[in-house]
Amino acid sequence: MQDYDDILLKAIGRVISNELKRKKLKFTIFCYENDISKTTLYMIMKGKNKAYVTNLFKIINSLGLSYKEFGALLDKELPKNFMNSEE
Repeated sequence: MQDYDDILLKAIGRVISNELKRKKLKFTIFCYENDISKTTLYMIMKGKNKAYVTNLFKIINSLGLSYKEFGALLDKELPKNFMNSEE
């Protein structure tokens, strides 16, 4: 079974990737306009990099999402009972 961090990181990456697609935002242009490293965003989207909170908040804001909206989207990407899986 995948570990907790891996599941969470991949879900965060899917939410960001889905929002870029849904809003028809070009990856390179999004990074440039929002001063986000392409490498950093790519690694976050692939679930291979733990996002610093500051980077994650910058990405969420740049996508025009509230933290509540991002949390709701993330909740949909996570397996049921995810928070209870560590017990």
